[in-house]
Amino acid sequence: MATSFLSDSIEVQHAKQAVEARYGSKPDSPADFAELSLHIKKATSKDISPDTLSRLWGYKKGYDTVRGSVIELLNAYARAEEESDFVYQIAVKADDLQPGQRVRIAWLPDRTAVLEYTGDYRWRVVEVINSKLHTGDTFSCRAIAQGQPLIVDNLQTADQNYEGYTIGGKNGLTLVEKTK
Repeated sequence: MATSFLSDSIEVQHAKQAVEARYGSKPDSPADFAELSLHIKKATSKDISPDTLSRLWGYKKGYDTVRGSVIELLNAYARAEEESDFVYQIAVKADDLQPGQRVRIAWLPDRTAVLEYTGDYRWRVVEVINSKLHTGDTFSCRAIAQGQPLIVDNLQTADQNYEGYTIGGKNGLTLVEKTK
């Protein structure tokens, strides 16, 4: 395979289309790119960073060329046999919750938060200890998994909005439990 391709080449476009077909949609948020990165790792046992994926799909600028090894990895993911949903020690999926249900999370060094599901993949922080998050902050995410960083979309605080935000980025979440 060639060592690199122009980012708008037919080979790159075909690989992206095949990945989108396997993934089920076009990734278009930081959480999507993080989730897609995990799916690719699960299916191929190879790492590709969410940042690389976000540049490849044009969410972030920075790709004029794409390494052939990246195209090979995307194609390998697209051709891999279907795997079942990720199995984590403890995971909470928004699709399995009703508005008003709560989840307690913790991450290092000593941070905790209680999150209330409000529906439509939106969450509100209702309790927080030792974090930059504040009570009343809201965000979007589809799943929360112990041992994984929590990457959220559209974090809205009292004075600022973030497109993407990572909680427990270095070591992942150390606790995920339903409380209500």
